[in-house]
Amino acid sequence: MADHAFWRRREMESMLLAGKKLTVAELVGRFCVNRKSIIRDFEIIGEALPVIAKQGYNGGYFLMDGVGKYQNSLSQEQLECLEKIAVSCAAEDRETILSIIHEFGPYCEKFT
Repeated sequence: MADHAFWRRREMESMLLAGKKLTVAELVGRFCVNRKSIIRDFEIIGEALPVIAKQGYNGGYFLMDGVGKYQNSLSQEQLECLEKIAVSCAAEDRETILSIIHEFGPYCEKFT
């Protein structure tokens, strides 16, 4: 069961990173689990990504603006290397490197 929950959350993360708005009802039907499971999944995903929950008409779960589908695609080693390079670059190059980190690295407030 834990493996099922892991893969369900990874799929939910992928959908969020692709810019989709997700609803509990939609996911309950898709994954054949109860509402509590989906709500717990969003709590866990929210520890790594900035998930916003909107209640009411046209509500659902989605990611904060500025978080893209390529987020988290850098390895830790790549991220650390780019951060070291950014420190020693000219201002224009530093901005370019920081934009790469922002688009492909983990979500981080300091790069937004």
